[in-house]
Amino acid sequence: MDLQNIQDQLNTEFAKSETRIIFWFDDKGEYEDEVSELQLGDVKLHILDGTNWLYSKYLLNEENKESKYLVYAAFAKPSDAENPLADMYYYSTPYYTDRVSQMSQEIGIDNRFKEHLSQYANFWKNKHRIEKFKELGIDHYNAQTIDIGLIAVLTDVKTPNFEEVVKKMMLGDNEKYFKALDDNGLTDKFWELCEKFFGYKSEKPNIDDLSACMILTYASSTLKATVPEAMRSYILKKRNDVVVFIRNIMDNVNYQDAYDKLVERIDKSLRFVTRIQDGLKKDVEKKKDSSLQMSDIFACDAFAGLDDIIIDWALEQLNDEILDAQIDGLNIAQVADQRMSKAYHYSERYKNEYTTIKYAYLMMKSVSLMEFSCDIKTLVTNYQKESYLIDSYYRWFYYAYDQIEDNSKFSDVRQRVENIYANTYLQKITPKWNENFTNEVMNATDLPKQEDFYKHYLRGYDGKQRVIVIISDAFRYECAKELFSRLELDEKCTPKMECMLSCLPSVTSVGMASLLPHKEMQVDGNLNVTVDGQACASMEQKDKILKSYNERNIAVSFDEIFRKRDRAKELLQNKNIVYVYHNQVDARGDKPASENEVFNACREAISEIYDLIKQLIGDVSAAKFFITADHGFLYKRDRLQEFDKVTYPKDKCLYTNKRFLITEDAVNEQGIMARTMAYFNKLYIDTPVGADIFRVAGGGQNYVHGGTSLQEMMIPVIELTTNTRGVAYDYVDVVLTSVTRKVTNLITYFDFIQTEKVTDTMKARSIVAYFTTEDGEKISFDVPMIANSREDAPEKRTFHEKFTLKSREYKYGDKYYLVLADANDEKNILQQYGFMIDIAFVDDFGF
Repeated sequence: MDLQNIQDQLNTEFAKSETRIIFWFDDKGEYEDEVSELQLGDVKLHILDGTNWLYSKYLLNEENKESKYLVYAAFAKPSDAENPLADMYYYSTPYYTDRVSQMSQEIGIDNRFKEHLSQYANFWKNKHRIEKFKELGIDHYNAQTIDIGLIAVLTDVKTPNFEEVVKKMMLGDNEKYFKALDDNGLTDKFWELCEKFFGYKSEKPNIDDLSACMILTYASSTLKATVPEAMRSYILKKRNDVVVFIRNIMDNVNYQDAYDKLVERIDKSLRFVTRIQDGLKKDVEKKKDSSLQMSDIFACDAFAGLDDIIIDWALEQLNDEILDAQIDGLNIAQVADQRMSKAYHYSERYKNEYTTIKYAYLMMKSVSLMEFSCDIKTLVTNYQKESYLIDSYYRWFYYAYDQIEDNSKFSDVRQRVENIYANTYLQKITPKWNENFTNEVMNATDLPKQEDFYKHYLRGYDGKQRVIVIISDAFRYECAKELFSRLELDEKCTPKMECMLSCLPSVTSVGMASLLPHKEMQVDGNLNVTVDGQACASMEQKDKILKSYNERNIAVSFDEIFRKRDRAKELLQNKNIVYVYHNQVDARGDKPASENEVFNACREAISEIYDLIKQLIGDVSAAKFFITADHGFLYKRDRLQEFDKVTYPKDKCLYTNKRFLITEDAVNEQGIMARTMAYFNKLYIDTPVGADIFRVAGGGQNYVHGGTSLQEMMIPVIELTTNTRGVAYDYVDVVLTSVTRKVTNLITYFDFIQTEKVTDTMKARSIVAYFTTEDGEKISFDVPMIANSREDAPEKRTFHEKFTLKSREYKYGDKYYLVLADANDEKNILQQYGFMIDIAFVDDFGF
């Protein structure tokens, strides 16, 4: 582009009638290779080479007096005494330019920076680099912005932003970039800018040392009194600027992996986490409270090893059953929740570990506080209201535990969880239930019976609107509660949840039969079941029974319609009562090889049922659903020893199962309860009083059902009404509650509140908060907030967040803003608060 400018300038001058000869002494010879490319019309080019002075004089004065000439010399103009053409030079037109002048003129850089630009002559020789410099779009030129632009080009950074340059050098392969800086005389300038931006200065500066200083400076901002003495020299003066810089890297998904590798390398070299561990051990020897130790490091997420320290502390508390242990006023579950929040860099990496700890604590704590009532109604009410959560905590614990690649250090806590769940919880609540659950009491629980399901819930829909009944095999109450919570948050769904009392034994054949419409159900000693005299085991038999009540009724399998839109429309068109049979939990749990996958199956079952409901709402405008199960189950991870199993009189048994016996006479032995059911024709169902199993050969031992525990007998019923037209919904708001609108410190805290609780019509929202200038320049790192609380009490929907502002000049009277934006679309500004920043003096540490 600069050659074109030269060409235009020369042609303009030659167009003047008085201009015949132009002398161009190119003192650096910058255009020696390009001058012949100039398109100057009839103008002739003559090259002075330092030896052809006399010929040149003859040519211009004698041989060709009429033609116009550009006389070019790739050297500086000699003095008049040494210049044979001096007389001609003075009556001709002199021309002077250089690449820097041309470039600065073209780009719009003021001439006063010409000397500064000339320092980097090598840079300007490359057309490609000049084009990249222009593409940076620098809007204001001064020595610093020029230097940053040059460095950005040489490091392949597409914006004139020094922080982006440093990020590239820290996280990438920087060897070729440092060579480029060396070749163009910009290495010293790079380190000068590092000092100016971050306070980094060293006699022998290098990128590894800079990176270590940056990371340790960030770490020091959240550590309290645990920065190892040997590491303090690494802390940079402009700490706040470093904190904002590092935090922005950590929060950017494009850089997280590179950051993790960098930090791992730094920690391996400096042994930072090891030094902290050594310091904590010394504190232990001095009898310092371990919770206070953890408080010192709890807020820091610079190194992954700090999470390992916190996890080890939590495991130690759980192993010792110190359930009142806290860090900064947070219990163990809250500690886990906080470290899993998006505000912490390694939250995703340690999600399974913290989830395991959280649910171990909640299960242990819940059991420790539980009162085991002898009253049947109280047991039922408490189970529906809160004690079902113990089963959920146990399930969620194992789901997370099984996801941990190396869970060996969790083995002691796992064993404690297992003992408390199996030997304290189940072995207390189940005998309480069974000892009082007599035939007489069975009718006094106020719960509908499973065999009355059709009459109680569906009779009113006979011949009327379509109702879809999803029956999920072994979908126990606590799993249905999780599905219910999910449906509650769907704006198209209005669910309510009740509970039925299962038939006995609580097995598939009896449970499935009881859910069908019938006047009479019969079960024989081999567990063959009929309803109204008809067999009901197969899908065809179930369909026949449903159609006997109404030809528009139908029984189908889940797999026949799930994600098969056309087939679902075909089968369900103009139908009345539709039974959909789903089998995920029992299919896995009933097989010894896969029984330990039962909690995975529970998770999948919840998702599959939810997805089917959403599919049918959309595809066939399904407006009414019932979700229920044939039975629940008991699951314990550890197998019972043979001597712990319940013995029984084999000669009395018509049918044996791990959790029940069928006998002609009641088994009146210790640890066994016998019951009669009307549909069993004078036979007895004998079950263990506790959560034990009979000493029966074969089959699995961890996953069982058929007995009389709450987990097996409490059958969920979710009644779901949907709005197929769609329901208007909105997102919850988060607003600032702190009264002050003045910032007087670079590190400051503000309070926020989620204005509404999350419901089906008020959705959760992810938010980022940050400070900006009036021009929109961010001056703090992003602070994430997840507004997903379903708490009624406003005080439980609050946030207390820390903001770190950059160290810079804050002018009194300038406008600054605290911005709350949608985390999924930062252009969507939700709230904006005007602030005055009045920081009279900012020292090197931002105070």
